[in-house]
Amino acid sequence: MLAFAGAIAHAEPPARLPDETIIIVDDAPREGEGARDRERALGEAPFVTVLHPDDHPATASVADALATTAGAQTRSLGGLGAYQSVSVRGAAPGHTAVLIDGVPLARIAAVTTDLGRFALDSFGQVELYRGAVPIELGGAGVGGAVNLVTRLGRGEHGERVRASAGLGSFGARHVRAHYGDDHGRVKSSTTIGYQGADGDYTYFDDNGTLLNQHDDGYRVRGNNGFDQLDAATRLGTDTGAGGLRLAYKDQGLPGSTAQPAAAASLATLDVIADGNGSASVGRATAKQLGFVMFERQRLADPMGELGLGPADRTYLTLSGGASSTWSVPIATHRFVAGGELRGDRFVDRDERKTQPELTGTRAGGAVTVAVDVGLAPQLVVTPAMRLDAVRTAPTPMTSGPSALEPVPARWDVVPSPRFTAHFAATSELAFKGSAGWYVRLPTLLEAFGNRGFVVGSPDLRAERGPSADVGVVWAPATARGVVDRILVQADAFATRAHDTIAFVTYGGFVARATNIGDTQTYGGELIASARLVRTLTATASYTRLATEQLSIDTTVDGKPIPRKPPHVLYTRLDAVRTLAGRTATVWIDGAWQADSFLDPAGLGRVPGRLLVGSGLRTELAAGFALALSVANLTDERVSHLPLDPPPSPALTETPTPLTDVAGFPLPGRSFYLSLDWTY
Repeated sequence: MLAFAGAIAHAEPPARLPDETIIIVDDAPREGEGARDRERALGEAPFVTVLHPDDHPATASVADALATTAGAQTRSLGGLGAYQSVSVRGAAPGHTAVLIDGVPLARIAAVTTDLGRFALDSFGQVELYRGAVPIELGGAGVGGAVNLVTRLGRGEHGERVRASAGLGSFGARHVRAHYGDDHGRVKSSTTIGYQGADGDYTYFDDNGTLLNQHDDGYRVRGNNGFDQLDAATRLGTDTGAGGLRLAYKDQGLPGSTAQPAAAASLATLDVIADGNGSASVGRATAKQLGFVMFERQRLADPMGELGLGPADRTYLTLSGGASSTWSVPIATHRFVAGGELRGDRFVDRDERKTQPELTGTRAGGAVTVAVDVGLAPQLVVTPAMRLDAVRTAPTPMTSGPSALEPVPARWDVVPSPRFTAHFAATSELAFKGSAGWYVRLPTLLEAFGNRGFVVGSPDLRAERGPSADVGVVWAPATARGVVDRILVQADAFATRAHDTIAFVTYGGFVARATNIGDTQTYGGELIASARLVRTLTATASYTRLATEQLSIDTTVDGKPIPRKPPHVLYTRLDAVRTLAGRTATVWIDGAWQADSFLDPAGLGRVPGRLLVGSGLRTELAAGFALALSVANLTDERVSHLPLDPPPSPALTETPTPLTDVAGFPLPGRSFYLSLDWTY
């Protein structure tokens, strides 16, 4: 499964579309209140998107929500509950760190995290940092970081209890309950939920023959269901919090349309326990964090449909760490210093007892230093430095010319300098920017391989590169005539990755991770949202993305990175009315992308597409509300691929399935009806 997940993590990201940075809620604003999360948009140096569960469907995963944000793209293996990863501003998925309440998720074995297994509604909010990342969140990659945050206490509208249940297309269902309250100085939060789906949707299949349309047809996706349980409880005060989070997911692995898998499955159990606290020591403030994390995955492939033969494998990851950060004010400045330690242990066990157990460990630490320099009441610049030292010790490789020979431990010492600036021109207008150098270490899979599917590369160099952005945010606190909420953001960004890691196939199923040529990405984002007379909200965002491969291979040098559309546009309209004391909301959105390329050489063009969605929600009585959402309203399941050159004047294009990743079709039109209750 690691080879499978690793290959997906390095596949080119899908063409998913950006959305609004700050969603304007539909309740009437209080006097002087602007757009939702206005203060964070204006007051923080990084470009941060805050996602709220009440802005998304009840069954949305964290990945689903991120797919509606500016600058972010997700890729899915098709269907509800499928593996999903995120790419930010064109960077590889491994360059976006994922954290839960500030705890970095384990990345010793796989390059990225399946964000499809986390239900959005089990968190209070999700923070997406694009580019610059607060130094206390660690050495994030070129793309940024995603921090999943638990909300303590009552909800935004004072509710203590929140519950929902629903049913939808393709056997989709869910039930979830949340309780949060204030108990004096202590606040609590407890969530438990279930969701699942059969995933048996119909998809278009070209039967692998692009030029022969006589064997095309529609088929039902099999072995595509999942069941997922999650539970979390957390207690905290103004100075610290701690909690326990569990998640279990059992899913079918349907394979690609060319090589379907009828019996393969994967079960994943995650357990995270953490605690943090802060205290004042003289003029200094000290913040401490400690965590323990456990993950168990069981891959069952009894018919050998995913690999070279039948498999029954267990993957165990155990991680633990602690950090301490101290900040001291000095006149109009602030000095911050910190340190952290972390250890990870990974075990690959063959439950069939035909191969020896593989074990890998990684231990390391980091020191961080930053200074907030107040050059003027409105201008703050922050130079910062993070230095990581990591030791990785594997077991001998089981394949290749060095099979069964001892492999020496690997040391990586990597600096990550960074710089941010924030200028508050007025209370409604802010300019900000950042620049830095970021690093991603090779995983165990990339450096040392596995049981024959991936050959190790012990000398693999870490991915590294610079990233920079600059932009402006305008968010008035008061109305402008009939427009009572406004948010406008414009920014430009650029990244360059050196020694990009990619899997290269050497015949059959065997692959090796290799440092290929550099890549560079640059572009801009323009986001605008406004609400008229507290009724109609219009949101639009446009992203221009230019990508280029820099390689000694002349067939790909200068070509765009595959699956990176140069233009993307998202628009949404929300209408809110109160009738007979009940609030009703109707919305419609459209997501459009331009053409992109399927392969590194830029020979296969992927046609642009427009996906439309809509929905409504109405309050009933006694805290109940009913919601209906429709995804892919026009039932798009077929893309028309231009043929260049065309085989004949009568055959200039051919139909192909609608996909994020080739071979994994997406569902067509789907409905979901949910009932929620708050108290």
